Amino acid sequence: MATDIPRKEDLKPISEAVCMFVDHGLFISQALRLAEDFKKVYVYTPWETAFPKMTSQVGLGYDELELVDSIFGPWYDSVDVFVFPDINSGHLQQFLVNQGKAVWGCRLGECLELEREGMKEILKALDLPVGKFTHIKGIENLRTFLQEHDGQKHWVKINKWRGTFETFCCEHYKDIEPKLDEVEHKLGPLKHVIEFTVEEDLPDKVEVGTDGFVIDGKQPSQLMAGIEVKDLCYVGKFLKYKDLPEPVRRFNDRMEPVFAAYGYRGWMSSEVRIGKDHVGHMIDGCMRSPSPPNELWQLVYANFSEIIYYGAHGIMVDPEPTAKYGAEVLIHSSWASGNWQPVNIEPEVREFVKLRNSMKINGREYISPMGDGLPEIGAVVGISDESIEDAIDQAFKNAEGVSGYYLDIPKASTQTALEQIAKLEELGLNYFKD
Repeated sequence: MATDIPRKEDLKPISEAVCMFVDHGLFISQALRLAEDFKKVYVYTPWETAFPKMTSQVGLGYDELELVDSIFGPWYDSVDVFVFPDINSGHLQQFLVNQGKAVWGCRLGECLELEREGMKEILKALDLPVGKFTHIKGIENLRTFLQEHDGQKHWVKINKWRGTFETFCCEHYKDIEPKLDEVEHKLGPLKHVIEFTVEEDLPDKVEVGTDGFVIDGKQPSQLMAGIEVKDLCYVGKFLKYKDLPEPVRRFNDRMEPVFAAYGYRGWMSSEVRIGKDHVGHMIDGCMRSPSPPNELWQLVYANFSEIIYYGAHGIMVDPEPTAKYGAEVLIHSSWASGNWQPVNIEPEVREFVKLRNSMKINGREYISPMGDGLPEIGAVVGISDESIEDAIDQAFKNAEGVSGYYLDIPKASTQTALEQIAKLEELGLNYFKD
């Protein structure tokens, strides 16, 4: 854990500070948000391969940003804060910390997301419940396991090689067999050595959690917390941390010394499944910007830049809300992963639309084809002081100003989120209720 934390008054004003934003493209909207407050924002997107591609230049064409080929250029000494919204750069972050640089990010705490079974051992040590899981090596052994447990729902997960596949559910082997065939073909001979974590489903539970940040183990005293429908939408409410039900806070509170040991200063989300017994099973940790709802934070946290700038220096700054309720619906395109995706956004709703992997060319915004196979290319946000339902309506209205070839905005998913809130009410854990 870092020491010698400065006072806010000893730091430059943000309007005079320089930011280096390091990202692979998913969170470019955050860089644009930071550019509203910082003197300058550099953007470095790792591009180095034997055959670099122009599509890696995420952020190109936005006048608010300056793209650089490395963090170690003539600008290095002028940078006041390095911002890492994502994982997979923990050692670089720690190197910068060791050089005395202010860094916003998970540092080596990224292992809490990347090493699933190691995380489960930490949960056991903290007397937190861990669901049943099986470690499996090789895809043939995975096939055998799923066939032997046909009719039982399991979740198949992988550690750091997320580009291989995203987590998927299997209840009946015949239904998931084509997915396994695809993964096997993609892996080639690596199919013999790949390792899986297969978790037994936790039925009759509501998935909740916190979406916030950690500064040297400590949580903010207030934040927006909500319900996510995976890869589709999010609805949230701004409230005091202490007003969250204890089963929702339990993971965060017990993990404080672990986060402190890593010198963790960055975004963190938990995914906890809770049932009638009020026992929360932590299923996945997100040691980075969650998407959703980081897109919503950019609008609902008036002091978004201050949270990052001062937090990187070890100073806790509580979020200041612009609204009590928020909602976001993700923008999908099955076309965008392998093709250039133009996105048309009406000027009056532009601030409510947050894009991933975007560039601006000849005045028009495009999503760069990243080849990741994911349909999510951004989100539309709505905020309200009235109610969750009104925030959803505002998001829908803003979505009317977004169009493009093959674009889909799954508005119906918000009904699922409202149903989850109703289940929280049944459990006596509805923190959306005033």
